[in-house]
Parts: sequence; structure tokens; C-alpha cells
Amino acid sequence: MALDGTLHRPLAEAGGKPVALVFIAHDCPICNAYAPELSRIAKEFGKRGVLVELVYTEPGLSLHSARAHASSYSYTGLKLFLDTKGTLARTSGVTITPEAAVYDPSGRLTYRGRIDNQYVSFGKQRARVTSRDLRAALEATLSHRPIAHARTDAIGCYISTISS
Repeated sequence: MALDGTLHRPLAEAGGKPVALVFIAHDCPICNAYAPELSRIAKEFGKRGVLVELVYTEPGLSLHSARAHASSYSYTGLKLFLDTKGTLARTSGVTITPEAAVYDPSGRLTYRGRIDNQYVSFGKQRARVTSRDLRAALEATLSHRPIAHARTDAIGCYISTISS
């Protein structure tokens, strides 16, 4: 369900555009640290025809709480929705937040993994990002090129609807 209360099926509604689903949790510190970068990615790639959408994949998270979180982290202009049962997360194969799943215009999963390599492990960051994996996957998708690293390991919080 979208945060405006309407039913949302992101892949069915993509209309032949590439889709990047980024799975987040409102209480995951790594997700929250990525808020500015995710907004930049959505703005930059949205202008180029990619649908960048954030998926709250937490059981029991209310629309009200998700809206408050989205407002607190300035997620304006992005499509945000709830996947409280983890159905879309399971379909995409993600198990961690934040983790991205990129689909090409035909709806084929082409990338699954981290946003970038900022985090070495939970609570341990690099001094400088050296690999911007989600951006690279989106560039390759838009250029109709193979993605060099189609699977990367995300660092963050486990999705409880998947791991339980």
C-alpha cells in the first residue's frame, strides 16, 4: 500500500520503465544514514526515467508512522509504500535494509544488493565510498549494458518478515 493509502503494485505499474526498489526500515540506523543519498539517486535517475521507490518492509508499521518517518527524513517526491508482510521483499530476494532491487524495463531483476560500499560491517564505515553499486547498476540498465556486479552484499538490519 502506498503512503497515500492507495493500493500500489510497483512492477505492474512501471509502464515499461526501469524500477529501483530500495527496501528500508524506519528504525534501522543505516537506512536513516542513507536518506540523503537515496533522495539524490531518486532525483537524478527519476529525471532519466527510472522509477525509484522506497519500500518499508516492516510488520506492524502503520501508514501514520511511515508518513512521519518519510517527512522526518525529507523523502518528498519519492513513491513510498508498505510491504508489511514482506511479499515484495521475498519476491525480490532481499533480506536486509537498506537493500536495492533493480528491474529492467521488461520487469527482469538485474541487480540486488547494497547502495554503495560505505559500510564494511554493521557500525563500521569506510572513510570514503569507493563503489557506488546502485548508481552503477542504474547507469548500466539505462545504457542497456550488463551490470558488472549484479549481486552485492548489503549491510544493515535484517528484514524480520524474511528472517523469522
